[in-house]
Amino acid sequence: MNLELSQKQFRRLLDLVYIGNWILNSTRGDQRFTDYDEVESLLFGKAALEGMPSLAALAGAQGYETTAFHPYKSSGWNRVLAYQYLSFDHQLYQEDVENPWYIRHYISDLSDYDTIFDVTQAQDTTFLFNVTMQNHSGYAQGWNNLERTIDLPAELTRTDSSAEQYFALARESDNALRELITYYSNVDEPTLVVFFGDHQPPLKNAFYEVLYGKKLSERTTEEVMQQYAVPFFIWANYDIEEQEDVVISPNYLGVLTAQMAGLPLTGYMNFLSQMYEVLPAITPVGFVTADGQFVEEEELNEEQQAWLDTYEILNYCGMVDLFDEARPMFCMDSETE
Repeated sequence: MNLELSQKQFRRLLDLVYIGNWILNSTRGDQRFTDYDEVESLLFGKAALEGMPSLAALAGAQGYETTAFHPYKSSGWNRVLAYQYLSFDHQLYQEDVENPWYIRHYISDLSDYDTIFDVTQAQDTTFLFNVTMQNHSGYAQGWNNLERTIDLPAELTRTDSSAEQYFALARESDNALRELITYYSNVDEPTLVVFFGDHQPPLKNAFYEVLYGKKLSERTTEEVMQQYAVPFFIWANYDIEEQEDVVISPNYLGVLTAQMAGLPLTGYMNFLSQMYEVLPAITPVGFVTADGQFVEEEELNEEQQAWLDTYEILNYCGMVDLFDEARPMFCMDSETE
């Protein structure tokens, strides 16, 4: 694969490589979003043509029916084209949700999950990727169908009066999540749920400074990374190995999901599973090492730096210049599929 990029597009590509699901936490402005749409379309299109499988493609090759679902407009983030390139069989959007219940101006998590229930009931085997909409920013949109359940200390509300709405929404999400897990707890079909957030809420800096007890510029590397951390869990209605306090960055989550679901791995995914044992978290602001240390790049030891250098080379090779000898690293042969 040979991908021609302008200097600005290449900068956006590097952001995608290093930030992944945290991209929205570090970007602002419609122009940058448009730039990312353009680069993602180029990247996904080229990868699909070269036979580099997405997680959906890996599941589809194992007989799963694959669905991408987002209960909002299909126009955002160039989703229709991106999901096609990612090999989803079906796409669902806000018009596909029957009798939706809205919270503020967005379809609620409860209605979102009801749609998921319908999809999994209708299909024999399902791989479903769902991006919810209920808690989307901003948080001064009015309280339609949303109870004021959170009362923050005055010190926090003075810094950001919209924060209480965000936490009230998070509570509604907790209630809906209970319904999701309860439903699949009572389903015979083996079900794996991988649940994660894409970024923390864009509350005002002053709000976070109260939480940290210091200026944001005075934070340690570990404290900076705390603002980029989001919770995730993997749950199944059958026995799986239990783990707690798992530290992971988004570049590894697809690999972990594939491993737990018994999907085949590409050579690159196998590389990532090995790298995870050395550097379990890679972010734009720092790294977490195998022994739990939070460090910046200049603090990496020789082995850790070697893994990072190889990671950068493979990313460039896989996304910009996939030559024939490297193809087996990123693509699945027909026998594996």
